[in-house]
Amino acid sequence: MNNKKIIFMGTPLIAAQHLKILFDNNYQIEAVFTQPPRKKNRGMKIEKSAVHQFALNNNMKVFFPDKLDDSSFYQLKKMKPDLIIVVAYGLILPKRFIDLPKLGSINVHVSLLPRWRGAAPIEYALLNGDIETGISIIKLESKLDAGPILFQKKIKISNAIIKDDLFDKLIKVGTKNLIEFLPKFFAGSVNSIKQDESLATYANKINTGIRKLDFNDLTLNVFNKIRAYSKNPGAWFLLNGQRIKIIRAKISTKKGKPSTILNNQFEIGCKDGSIIPLFLQREGKKAVSLEEFIKGFNFSIGDEINA
Repeated sequence: MNNKKIIFMGTPLIAAQHLKILFDNNYQIEAVFTQPPRKKNRGMKIEKSAVHQFALNNNMKVFFPDKLDDSSFYQLKKMKPDLIIVVAYGLILPKRFIDLPKLGSINVHVSLLPRWRGAAPIEYALLNGDIETGISIIKLESKLDAGPILFQKKIKISNAIIKDDLFDKLIKVGTKNLIEFLPKFFAGSVNSIKQDESLATYANKINTGIRKLDFNDLTLNVFNKIRAYSKNPGAWFLLNGQRIKIIRAKISTKKGKPSTILNNQFEIGCKDGSIIPLFLQREGKKAVSLEEFIKGFNFSIGDEINA
């Protein structure tokens, strides 16, 4: 079944890992579509996406249009694909693209759809204290992440896991199950289940403002926000004019004035308890343990956060 002509569409690292597993298992990748090179990171250098770089390194044909227009459709049509596989591409495919392949188009999404449709399902699962997540393989439709479910795999979310570790876990689950799924799909032995629209929730794109910590909130909410964005891009607060990220933390029952430093151990008051940072990162510097941070940062008990 590996002779089926596949078009792969994806952009970030999670997509590149799925492309790699297809390549390693000798699937015929006719071409790759990815987002155009863009400015990234602190130096704002123009960089190719992880998918783009992997495709080039392995001599794959790569297209990186700004939008899926007539020109892109013509290129796709010439290749006569059997299947389009989409993983975190970043663009919604027009219906004519979805319907072009003989076997249609499928999407691998890192949530248990219809929960957390959209761009940031891992972050939102952690923000909301979900106890499970997983991967869904769906048949693509024009509406965002709304197509019939072809396959799902659940995993538990431990209480203290951070985004980066859950990300790695979901890559392993997604790549393993995609490879096990495809032969069944090509053999026509996969059933589909319509998504229940009444259960749909959405995970919108994350911006800097959303990542700001509010220590007037419940401790659990603050803790979940810290792990939802860790290690990168990180949840942050302002103190003495400096932006500081908390990379890891734990919850304490100690009570005090919310959004203030409660003691010399840099415990921060919340609405119903407090947060003890374990690893912190000042802007432009490396992440350090709480002990190292305290040695190099001047603060006083009672200092207000985000003042």
